[in-house]
Amino acid sequence: MIDTDSLEINRIIIHRVHKKEGDAEYGIAEYSENLFSFGERELATLKRRITTAFSKTKRFFKLEIFKSDDNSFYHYSKKLKNCNSEEFLEISKNIADLLALSHSKKTIPAGLLLIVEGNINSKHFVLVIKAELQEAFTMKESNNQKLIELVNDLFLSPAKDFYKIGFIIEDRNQSRSPNDRHSCYMYDDNFSNGKKDLAEYFYNDFLGFTTSSNDKLITKNFKDDIFRFIESHVVSFDDKKGLKSALNTLYRENTTGVINPEDFAEDHFPENLLRLFTSEISSKYPHSFTKDLTLVERSLDRQIIKLVDDLKIEGPTDSMENVSISGASNFNIDNLRMQIENGEIQQIITIKTELL
Repeated sequence: MIDTDSLEINRIIIHRVHKKEGDAEYGIAEYSENLFSFGERELATLKRRITTAFSKTKRFFKLEIFKSDDNSFYHYSKKLKNCNSEEFLEISKNIADLLALSHSKKTIPAGLLLIVEGNINSKHFVLVIKAELQEAFTMKESNNQKLIELVNDLFLSPAKDFYKIGFIIEDRNQSRSPNDRHSCYMYDDNFSNGKKDLAEYFYNDFLGFTTSSNDKLITKNFKDDIFRFIESHVVSFDDKKGLKSALNTLYRENTTGVINPEDFAEDHFPENLLRLFTSEISSKYPHSFTKDLTLVERSLDRQIIKLVDDLKIEGPTDSMENVSISGASNFNIDNLRMQIENGEIQQIITIKTELL
């Protein structure tokens, strides 16, 4: 998305945001009263770390702005442009307060909040980075050297990763206001394919962004939701395998680049399942979406078959086509004997269940 040479950093400030404690409703912000100055070498390293984070497509997401009122991150970001140092300091405190308000659960950790303002190819941007703290740290009691050392450790050490980054930049496009004048992004180092969403407290409560139009997440979540729906409502193993294979085929072979959830359901689900699909799935995916396989490519080549309890079989999708499961109710010993004798079946796996 950006290269290091085009990234111009004008001002940086660092605040501390504490976690929610006791009966408090939210966390609290602890302010720095001075702009932060990196050395030239550290500043170059910070730029590289930012551009590297943005290149990690499985953790970097284009979102949309949906909060634009006077107490929103979007509003404060716009005010930072061309303001003087005193105004920058006060606006940055408002941004720190927003992050503190998002700490509405005790499980959300404290951290340093780095607020960066600058330009990329003459386009103004504001970038915020939150790094969790593993040690007790009070900015008011520390000297500048200790803060510099801590920032170097959290943000610049190659052994460390950014935890979360929010980014908003001037960018004219065809979207609805305010997204027609700005684009926004988030990097979440803790995101993995096993998670359904990014850290909501950060992108939603703090930044005022929404993930509802991000095709990477929608593509992944629709696949996961359909698989869970099939596991919950389809009885026959062969039917389950066939329906999952149909969705994998759609993801792999669809040439239009657009997935229509309703069309898939109508093409593959009988009437009883179609009614359940409408009530359980349709509301999450009311519109077609552009296919983006970034987060699901590996899963399309691998398949997991659930057996009983926590037992699963996993392997290449093509190999799984040869796996069949029969329960006690539909087990035919004569057919099984014939399949073994003619070489159609190579292995048999039995699962013994406890009698109740």
